[in-house]
Amino acid sequence: MSLLDFGDFAKLDIRVGKIVKAERVAGAKKLLHLEVDLGSEVRSCVAGLAEYYSPEELLGKMVAVVTNLKPRKMFGLESKVMLLAAIDSNSSNVSLLVPDKPVSTGSKVT
Repeated sequence: MSLLDFGDFAKLDIRVGKIVKAERVAGAKKLLHLEVDLGSEVRSCVAGLAEYYSPEELLGKMVAVVTNLKPRKMFGLESKVMLLAAIDSNSSNVSLLVPDKPVSTGSKVT
């Protein structure tokens, strides 16, 4: 594990978003295409979660996302946020990071 300066971590803009659309990516076994509402806008996300979550399970879920990464294209879809998740060391169990109390979409994670 490498250590970061606090200033490096502080550059990340982590917010709470609500998944408002979820579907499988055609031709990809592991990918889902999501639309995440950040309060002021809705952004596209391509996430490797299809082995762990169905699209139906994700609809309406509040999640933590990094909003200031450079967009990335996968399977012709642009991903503009990254969902945060915890993964067991054996990679068999994945859990999205979710707020434990209700918060507004777009709330900043500090």
